[in-house]
Amino acid sequence: MKEDFAMLELRFVDAENKDFHDLTAALDEYYFMLVGDVEKRYAKYNLPHLFNCRIVAYKDGVPAGCGAWKQIDETTFEVKRIYIAPEFRRQGVASAIIAALEQDARANGFTHAILETARTTADSAALYTKNGYHVIDYYGSPAGAENCLCFEKNL
Repeated sequence: MKEDFAMLELRFVDAENKDFHDLTAALDEYYFMLVGDVEKRYAKYNLPHLFNCRIVAYKDGVPAGCGAWKQIDETTFEVKRIYIAPEFRRQGVASAIIAALEQDARANGFTHAILETARTTADSAALYTKNGYHVIDYYGSPAGAENCLCFEKNL
């Protein structure tokens, strides 16, 4: 589907933003459906106040998706919490969020992006590959490599 950014608004939000919380709750439900209780092991790594940047995308004023980034070291940031509501998928929303997160991180001096996603989400892997990310060895949280596929990108 052709990407249409004309009616897409990206907002940088704080850790208390209700739309960000609602979208990430939907993401957590989605992951719980995919991997079951193991998803709960990740919760402490995904608290909104841990992120340096949070974005909510609105399409025609409706919350369509979200994403965040978190500092790992002086040059590396981790892309976190990318989620697009089902009715807004395949419309370029995720790519727009990723580009905005990368631009913000780059403006803050970061040059290397990493991320992890569930192995069972082929759409996510395709999205990150499309956006210039490459598969790397598992680097993530102690929650377990058996569930994750990791990516990186040099900006």
